[in-house]
Amino acid sequence: MVAQPRTKPNPKDMTGNRKRVLMEQHKEELIARQEEVSLRNAMSTASLDVPVDLTSAEAVSVAPAEGDDDVAAPVQIAPDFATIRVACDLEHVTIGQGNVYEFREGQVYKVPMNVALHLHNLGYVWQWL
Repeated sequence: MVAQPRTKPNPKDMTGNRKRVLMEQHKEELIARQEEVSLRNAMSTASLDVPVDLTSAEAVSVAPAEGDDDVAAPVQIAPDFATIRVACDLEHVTIGQGNVYEFREGQVYKVPMNVALHLHNLGYVWQWL
């Protein structure tokens, strides 16, 4: 014979009974707190898509040499950076001399290309954007 589940609470279960009474008394508070937590989670998830800029380089303009009459306009060199999303939290990552980085899982980062390639070679880059 299979045991049937209880349809009403056990009167000897003092902890369960007290929990039910308190949940009924504080029902509005619990609903408000759930909405607050879900709103906070939605805001933190949305903030992960905003890139964190860890680069300081901008586009470099190279002017032609004085003796070159063949070149009419300066050459634009694109900045050497990449936009990535890391696969896990990384704390106190030193790449190069004096460059210490901190990364959060899922956050979008704009980093120098050498940092992105180094993290990719170690398997920490989840997505190239």
